[in-house]
Amino acid sequence: MTLSRQLIILITVLLVLVFAGTFYISVQNTRAYLESQLESHAQDTATSLGLSISKHMAEKDLATVTSMTDAIFDRGYYRLVVVQDMQGAPLVERKLAVTLEGVPSWFIEQFPLSTPIGEAIVMSGWVQAGKVVVQSHPGFAHRQLWQNSVEIFRWFLVSALVVLLLGLLSLQLVLKPLREVEQQANAIVNREFPIIERLPRTLDLRRIVLAMNRMSTKVKGMIERLERLTEGLHRQASRNPVTNLTNKRFFNNTIKNLLASPEECSSGLLALVELKNLKEINENHGYQAGDELLIQTAEVLRSVSKSLNKSYLAHLNGGDFALFVEDMDVVEAAKLGQALSSALSGLADTSHALTQDVGHIGLAAFNGSQDLSELFSQADMSLRTAQSEGPNSWHLYMPGELDNARIKGATDWHTTIKSALASDKFVLQFQPVFACCDNTILHQEVYVRIREENEQGEAQLLSAGLFIPHADRLGLTSEIDKMVIVKILERLREEVDDNTHYAINISPICLKNSSFFAWLERQLGDNSELSQRLIFEMPEYGAVAQLDDVSRFIQLIKRYGAAFSLDHFGRSQSAFGYLKTIKVDFLKIDGSYLRELQASAENQFFIEALVYIAHGLEIKVVGENVEAEQTWEILQRLNLVGGQGYFLGKPV
Repeated sequence: MTLSRQLIILITVLLVLVFAGTFYISVQNTRAYLESQLESHAQDTATSLGLSISKHMAEKDLATVTSMTDAIFDRGYYRLVVVQDMQGAPLVERKLAVTLEGVPSWFIEQFPLSTPIGEAIVMSGWVQAGKVVVQSHPGFAHRQLWQNSVEIFRWFLVSALVVLLLGLLSLQLVLKPLREVEQQANAIVNREFPIIERLPRTLDLRRIVLAMNRMSTKVKGMIERLERLTEGLHRQASRNPVTNLTNKRFFNNTIKNLLASPEECSSGLLALVELKNLKEINENHGYQAGDELLIQTAEVLRSVSKSLNKSYLAHLNGGDFALFVEDMDVVEAAKLGQALSSALSGLADTSHALTQDVGHIGLAAFNGSQDLSELFSQADMSLRTAQSEGPNSWHLYMPGELDNARIKGATDWHTTIKSALASDKFVLQFQPVFACCDNTILHQEVYVRIREENEQGEAQLLSAGLFIPHADRLGLTSEIDKMVIVKILERLREEVDDNTHYAINISPICLKNSSFFAWLERQLGDNSELSQRLIFEMPEYGAVAQLDDVSRFIQLIKRYGAAFSLDHFGRSQSAFGYLKTIKVDFLKIDGSYLRELQASAENQFFIEALVYIAHGLEIKVVGENVEAEQTWEILQRLNLVGGQGYFLGKPV
């Protein structure tokens, strides 16, 4: 029960008690006054009648005595009028039955009126001739008492309504700061930290508001300091101190995780860039000049990588740089080689470049079969070939035969995807996410495949890593996402267990499609009960590039009870500040942080700090790519909510 309601009830109870006491006292006083008036009235009448008939009693004129008694009794104010002789025998007796009209019987029973008897001696000279007995009728007095009570009650009722109305208005004003404090507390829970500027005049409430303001500021400062500390330590562990690019260890972990995850990356390109004369520049011009050349190189490489989707740039060591780009074909590889070559040529005009030959580029295509070591070896072979081909040259190493799925052109992929949509060749697989506390299933992540036949007529499933990049380029991603959502909603309708939840991957490209938004809102609205069992996932690197669209998307799905998850968190190395602006429910830590986690104290610290920050923002943290029992045990110790990976369960 709210405080305002409690206060209203208290005020009402007090008003009722005050009224009950006032009403009772008023009625009793009125009653006592009326009884006194009845007694006085009876006595005065008895005395007056006794004097009036004394002469006639002496003369024994009973007719006149009777007439005078009737004259008084007929007024209707008396219950009993009796004229007696000296022996008490009635000479004249008049009685009127007590009948009360307009007064409820319960009121008469609760507040009865006593009617005292008035007596007077009738004298004949100095001798007593008889006695007059008079008893007033209570009817008029009861009516008066009832009318007075009704007026008192009406007055109280009007007064009580006025007092309650004024009390409500006063409470609204007095308790307004408490509602603002409640909103402030809810905002803090929702990762916002507002300050109440207008302080209440009530001293106690003012102290509460000031305390809440201090707490809001303190919590905000604590979280921001922890974010800065964690980001700073993470930057030191993952960045090169000179160029501020990703260092070799972090780059290797990220790319190794990508190559081992065909769902995310089935093809790509690795570029190795090596500066030619860095050692001579350091010796002839000093290390500061060498650092300046490294910084300039990093800037031109960063400008090239910014135009590429899903690219990862690193400073390996010395004059060696690496760039990996997902989903890049041979034609695009040639364009990249030329762009990198032009970037190095532009550095030849700097004051510290000794010759026009600044460096060389070695490119190696990833076809889904190599591991990181093989891919680096192929790129290094290509780099050595480029060094023999002239200044700032580049060379592309091509691996062996590619399978049919990877050599399809844009037209072929368009036909394949459209045909799969039209003939329902898409297949869904599910991988469980297990809770760290009790190993129960939190939800199932949905993976999409295309079923097709190879040249031998055998059925095979194409993973999303093969066709989603082409679907993005062909503008077909939203159609695939719609198909998956419809299939999951149909599956949920058939589910016996209503605790099953599904995580659906949404492409960031769909957020730019207004028709997709409208379609999704209709689907969620038509399936409002099922929507509460959906989790929409999006990769972090795609979400941070369009936070406004992501925020709008989250607001839409949360209106219908669905949740939102950020996938591959930490891969983009973005600052954590944006987590306070978008209402994320889950964070899935990128698998690059979990590989060989038992040997990486830095990654364990990063995950532990991230979990602490996320808990403060009411975000659940999940580890992905759990491939070993030791990793799972560490995640449980670091207080993550859940984990996902082949060690726990494969997609089926």
